[in-house]
Amino acid sequence: MANFTMLPDGTTGTNEWTNSGGASFEASCAADDGASSYIYEQASANNEITLTMANPSVSEAGIDFDEDVTVQAFMKADYTFVGAVDAGGPHTYTYLKIQLTGTGISRAADSKTLTTEDGSYPLYSGTSTTIKTLGADWDYAGLQNIQVKLENTSRPARFHPIRVSYVYVKVTYTELVTTTDNSTFFGANF
Repeated sequence: MANFTMLPDGTTGTNEWTNSGGASFEASCAADDGASSYIYEQASANNEITLTMANPSVSEAGIDFDEDVTVQAFMKADYTFVGAVDAGGPHTYTYLKIQLTGTGISRAADSKTLTTEDGSYPLYSGTSTTIKTLGADWDYAGLQNIQVKLENTSRPARFHPIRVSYVYVKVTYTELVTTTDNSTFFGANF
């Protein structure tokens, strides 16, 4: 099985998160650089951001869609304390959802529990799926339309922003093997 990674290349729809620096939202999530760049939510409930993903790095002709194509969203996130004195830590945050969305894509969101407060940004994953919507397997148009939606469904604790530093989609597939006509070779040599 082969695979490739798709990184954010833009945002779409509702964007209620905050960017940590001068880079764009998608650039803040496209590099696995920990606390150097990230997006965050710290004050409200039910805030969301939807990141569009770059087109696949493999051509449609290179993917065997007669075999299973598996798609999974990932993020590196941290529930970080930013105040002077943290009374009662460590804390957990169980209300961050990650979801594959996009045109023609209907997947349920996965809730993740963030338990770190040390700036380590562990990896969290959504559910691995071989279908883009009920009854429809992944196709190239679906891969081209993938988006990742992040949503916090409860207000974070005071001085504890939710930080997401890296978002990507991993696509696992079988490489399409083209057959060649060996009749001339076999006919001439046997």
